[in-house]
Amino acid sequence: MSDDVFAEWKQNRFIIAPRELVDDGVHLIVLTDYRYWAQHTDELAAWCQARDSVTQGMTVVIKDEATLTEFVLRWS
Repeated sequence: MSDDVFAEWKQNRFIIAPRELVDDGVHLIVLTDYRYWAQHTDELAAWCQARDSVTQGMTVVIKDEATLTEFVLRWS
């Protein structure tokens, strides 16, 4: 049997993409817990709008370290 390469991702609400995979110096967050985020869509959208961050499908694009830290503290 092969290992599930996404097993760790499935145990978290989100993962932060490695910096070398993201252009333009932004932080890319992949929302991995579909059920959780479906229940919190409006709350996440309002949070992002207030912080000049963008939701794109099942991702969030954040422009600076301070907002990334705030995201991790708020949504963990």
